[in-house]
Amino acid sequence: MPRTYRSAVREQAAASTRAAILDTAEALFAEHGYPRVTIARIAQEAGVAQGTVYASFGNKLALVRGLTERAAEDDCISSALSAIAKASDGGEIAGLAARSTGDVVRRHGRLMAVLVNNAADTEIGEIFAGTNRLLRERFRLIAARLATVGALRRGMTTARATDVLMYYLSPESWLRLRGLGWGWPACQDWLRRELLFALCGDLDDVADESPRANSMK
Repeated sequence: MPRTYRSAVREQAAASTRAAILDTAEALFAEHGYPRVTIARIAQEAGVAQGTVYASFGNKLALVRGLTERAAEDDCISSALSAIAKASDGGEIAGLAARSTGDVVRRHGRLMAVLVNNAADTEIGEIFAGTNRLLRERFRLIAARLATVGALRRGMTTARATDVLMYYLSPESWLRLRGLGWGWPACQDWLRRELLFALCGDLDDVADESPRANSMK
């Protein structure tokens, strides 16, 4: 029993150390740019030895992979997909999709910016492509649900609906609107309404308020 307890404590300590390293790397990559950040700087800011960073992850690229894996496992994603699988209304599905993607970008926006800004780098580009493939698969599930409940507008296929979801709800779209000074509620509301119209042709749910007017709320 004591040995099991000590093992659990060590595992918890190791997990905490890994999380601290990832948090530090994400912050430094976002603030200074991925190419300029060194393992030594990450170790110093995280309060660990360089050897600990290498032992926990290996190198900078592995840190980016670790960050993307952590973001991909965010609980809000599975919760949203579960809710969408039970929804029977196009407006509800569009709302859930917009809210959940917004939550993920808000929590992991620094990582998203690192991937987008360094996509030209061969290795980072491969990671970015992998995250987009995973995102497209999840959007395909949402598009399929819209098709199942008969919410897609005439002539809109599941494949085309998946493309539309990628266009409106990809991290780049959120980051672009945020870069224009829009607040999170305004981004979510505008993307939800535009998505609903593009996929379902339903204008009943579209409010008259300008999203720009609410951009700082």
